[in-house]
Amino acid sequence: MADKNLDQHVINKITITPVETYFGSPASGRIVGRNSKSENYGYNQREWLLQIFTDSGLKGISNARPAMNSGRLLDVYNDFRDLIGLKLSSFFTVNAGRVTAINPRWSDLIDRYGFLDVALFDLIGRVLDAPSHSLLGDKVRDKVEGYDSSLYFQDLVNPAEGAGAVAREAAEAVEKGWTAVKLKLGRPGKWFEPNAGTLRDIEVVESVRSAVGDDIKILVDANNGYDARLDLLEDFVRGIGDLNVMWMEEMVTENISDYRKLNEWRDKYTPSTMIVDGESHKGRQTIYWQLMEEGLIDAIQPDMLHMGFWQFHVLARDIQDSDYSTLIAPHNYNAAYLGLRADIQFGAATERFVIAEDSTLDFDLYDGPEYAFENGKYNVPDSPGLAVSVDSELYDRVYKQHETVIS
Repeated sequence: MADKNLDQHVINKITITPVETYFGSPASGRIVGRNSKSENYGYNQREWLLQIFTDSGLKGISNARPAMNSGRLLDVYNDFRDLIGLKLSSFFTVNAGRVTAINPRWSDLIDRYGFLDVALFDLIGRVLDAPSHSLLGDKVRDKVEGYDSSLYFQDLVNPAEGAGAVAREAAEAVEKGWTAVKLKLGRPGKWFEPNAGTLRDIEVVESVRSAVGDDIKILVDANNGYDARLDLLEDFVRGIGDLNVMWMEEMVTENISDYRKLNEWRDKYTPSTMIVDGESHKGRQTIYWQLMEEGLIDAIQPDMLHMGFWQFHVLARDIQDSDYSTLIAPHNYNAAYLGLRADIQFGAATERFVIAEDSTLDFDLYDGPEYAFENGKYNVPDSPGLAVSVDSELYDRVYKQHETVIS
């Protein structure tokens, strides 16, 4: 058993390694389509496995994708070199098995690289023989609901099927056990004539509701596809009024005036539907905090790999202390396996947590059997850290040759 004194564990190596992932098995050929802004996502995505090793033989893992997507490998390399030789006790104050404060010396670095925090929480949990969620507080739930977020503009991938292509894939997701699915909308933004795009958005929601039945949660996300078309946005909200949509996400770029209008239409046409936003949230000095202050969003969606456990925990605590009614539903797209597991850990210790985003990418490299998925929910593990292991044989054979080593 490892020594539970964090002073006795010193970081001696960090690696960052690209890992290929697929929407379904590589042989399935499933292509995930466009959203309101971007071309097809395709059949695969790339994760970046971050591993932090100690001289005691333990390691913590995370996904460094947020930095790698913006081409910052050299920045990460230079910044993380300062971590070599540090004791694991250097980063957070831990009292009675709880993280209670961050060391100001490292707060800027951890704020800049939220995924670093996730790896440290994994590593600290392994040293203390405690799950990551227990470092934040008491466990408030044993299972966390997830939703399939891979339903993009499949009608443009399979144009002969039209809206039926999205409905077919939504039904397939339900057959696999999902009880909630998210549909990408915002077709007026780029790929359709605006009026036709609005009608297709409504048709997609109608078709999916017909295909999955009344008990499945439907979430929609426009990626700001209704910017500068508030007239069409009202048409859309009116059009989904009787379809029992759980939430509308990023219908327009965040501003107080447009969100007041969106709330007005929501209250008029579909009052049970939540308005959610905030995947770019990084603190109080943002439009998202203003939207919360005015009660214009029902849930906020920071990304775990941008925030990290500690900053996310502080945000949840600040919302609670401010008496806002805002709930929390982390963004996770392309964080895939490790981001989802971090969200599940966070949800286990966070009262206001709503649901976790799963991009449904397949992985051979990771193993986390305690995260059993049944009836749309993931079991919350009680094993140390993130409760995820890396297949060392596969890593050495396929991925090691591509790793960047910091030591």
